[in-house]
Amino acid sequence: MKVACGQMRAVTINDAASVWPIVERHAEQAHQAGADLLVLPETTYPAYWLESVERYLREDIERSAAVLTRFGQIARRHAMWLVAGFVEEREGKLHNSAAVFDRRGELIHIARKSFLWDCDNRWFEPGWQIAAFDSEFGRMGVLICADCRAPEVAATLVSDGARILLLPTAWVNAGPRGIYRNVHPEFLVRARAMEFGVPIVCCSKSGAEADKLEYVGQSRVVDARGETLATAPAEGDPLIVADVSPGRPRPPHPSESDMSRLFAPPAAVPIDRHGTQVEVNPAGAIDAVMTKLVNAGGRMAILESADAESFVRARCEAMQGASILWFDGPPVDEALLRARAAENRVFVVAADERIRLMVSPDGGIAWREASENSKTADAPVQLNLADAEVKLYTPSTNLWIQRRVACYRLGRPPEPETIACTSGSPARPA
Repeated sequence: MKVACGQMRAVTINDAASVWPIVERHAEQAHQAGADLLVLPETTYPAYWLESVERYLREDIERSAAVLTRFGQIARRHAMWLVAGFVEEREGKLHNSAAVFDRRGELIHIARKSFLWDCDNRWFEPGWQIAAFDSEFGRMGVLICADCRAPEVAATLVSDGARILLLPTAWVNAGPRGIYRNVHPEFLVRARAMEFGVPIVCCSKSGAEADKLEYVGQSRVVDARGETLATAPAEGDPLIVADVSPGRPRPPHPSESDMSRLFAPPAAVPIDRHGTQVEVNPAGAIDAVMTKLVNAGGRMAILESADAESFVRARCEAMQGASILWFDGPPVDEALLRARAAENRVFVVAADERIRLMVSPDGGIAWREASENSKTADAPVQLNLADAEVKLYTPSTNLWIQRRVACYRLGRPPEPETIACTSGSPARPA
């Protein structure tokens, strides 16, 4: 199938009406390119930064029923599937949602963001249902932006048979203005595709909304091996197109013991918010490094390197209080190691007969073994063990609190003949 992503320059909620010409342009370009499916960003309309619920409810903002009608007409007019983010009004609450329309413009599915990010918590309620849906291309699933941070969301979708994941997003810049940093395009999307064996189609925003938020753009399509098929720049509103094949989903199969740990509350551990600055020499003796980290207060779990290929064991150890995950054995893809660190906010060390990589809780590289051709000598590295103690992505985004354990279903996807067409049916907007 041919997929398209219509990256969009961000607009403020005061300029929400200016979204529609951009959507129409992307839809026409996608149609001309022969796209079967077009993905648009998170909260395509009206904006991501709502200012307040009261501001959203003013008369100049179209209500969600009207927005869905518009999107459906666009899908029908161009005879292609459409996935678009919008603000959903449902039972007196607002949700950060994404709607899926088929070629006839029929509303097939609504996904509601489960893992709320920072300002989401000011005006949105979390979604409490995670399900795949049927399409002419096979079963697909929708994640919305920070849902990708919680591996259980993608795991639930592939456990429900999703062979392609669609990711409307608005990746916020974590770096200084104009220096674009975000874990999703850097490594997390690649890791999710590799881990679960499915392609992922990601559409983001670029630019800024007033002085509140800056986005990193970089919409992309990756295949089931995590290889990038198409990518957009950090700036501008280009359309990108790629051919993708549905993957062979690899849902996790936790042991009974791991399953009970995954669905239990995280262990209560003493938190040292000041922590300990410790200097280690990763190029030195492994035993000396391990001893120094433990003596400084690090709670270490030692795993086989193959355990980094799935989120399960790392998640279990982090929930039991581990602050350092030490993966021992043959090398695995760096994106997977960085994902294990970032999704749990822990330090990760990868080693066999020597240390090869150290990753910080934000997924950044703390230390990497010098290559044979490198002229840079391996040097000691300073680690602040407190960075792994407080599980905050932002001051209002606690990774444990944002887990919606009641939504998660992990295991083998159903056989095609057992999939009920209604299993992914949406609740209609109020």
